[in-house]
This record gives sequence, structure tokens and C-alpha cells, in this order.
Amino acid sequence: MIKKSITLVLVAVLLLSFAAIASAEKYGLGMVTNFSGVADAGEKNGAAQVNTLSCALVLDDEGKIVSALFDMQQSKIQFTAEGKVVNLPETLKTKMELGPDYGMLKASPIGKEWFEQAEAFAAYCVGKTPEEVLGMALYAKDDDHTSVPDVADLKTSVTIDVGDFLEALEKAATNAK
Repeated sequence: MIKKSITLVLVAVLLLSFAAIASAEKYGLGMVTNFSGVADAGEKNGAAQVNTLSCALVLDDEGKIVSALFDMQQSKIQFTAEGKVVNLPETLKTKMELGPDYGMLKASPIGKEWFEQAEAFAAYCVGKTPEEVLGMALYAKDDDHTSVPDVADLKTSVTIDVGDFLEALEKAATNAK
């Protein structure tokens, strides 16, 4: 009977400890949506692409990033001059779900696919405050990549534009509860 009581007390203390630790963490979600590839329909079908980048963020009780996850949904649709949708896919996969099938590898100067670069950026964020990440040095690689990390730790792992990543991270940090 005493062993059971001691065991129950220890389990209760352990559960309360885990609850205290868990309650110190804050969780936030941020999303950024924009449009690209918009083309009017004429002799050819028109097109529009909606890009939504999401950031799921966990902050510790000191405001440092414990975990950051990034993913992007690109929804591209084509339409006729009459406004009818053409070839709407039944399911859309995110860039993380596509993994190596996304097909960025051939255009990557560092030989890394989109998901690998997103994971490298997320790993870079861990242990820093959102403000430290948001304050990172950036440079414009070209007209389409105006917010590329100019940080030694990321030169060999991230060459994609991280402007939307930073905006989504900022929103996730603001929303963290």
C-alpha cells in the first residue's frame, strides 16, 4: 500500500513537472500568402498561382526558438478566356510533401532541394530569438530573390529567398501563446 502511494505521488510529481515545462513553451502559427505567375487568358490559357508559406513555431520561456517548421503550398490554376478552370488537380501537395519531386535541384547552385533548404533554415533558427533571426543580414541575388540570407552559417545550405519565411516567423512569434 505504501509503495503504491509513493509510486502515485512520484507519478503525480513527474506529471506536474512535465506540465510545468510544457506550459512554459509557447506555440505559434504564421502564414504569408501572395500571388505569382499571373497571366491573362487569350489565345493561350491564363494562369494564376497562389503561394502560402506557413511557419509553426515553438518558443521556450526565455523566448528562444525551440522548433521551427516551414512549408509552402503552391496552388497553380489555369483558366480559359471565358474564366473556366482548366485541369484543376484533385489534390495539391506542399513543397515538403513533394520533397525531391519538387524539382528545384537542377536550379540550385548548392545542389539542395527546396525542402532541404527549408529544413536548414529552420535548424538555423533554433536557439535564437525571433528578433535575432529577423535581424539577419540579407542580400538580393536577383529580381526574384531579394531576401537571401547573407549569413556565413547558411551560405552552403540556403540560397532560396527567405523573405516570406521571415514574415511568417514574425507572425508565428506574435501569435505564440
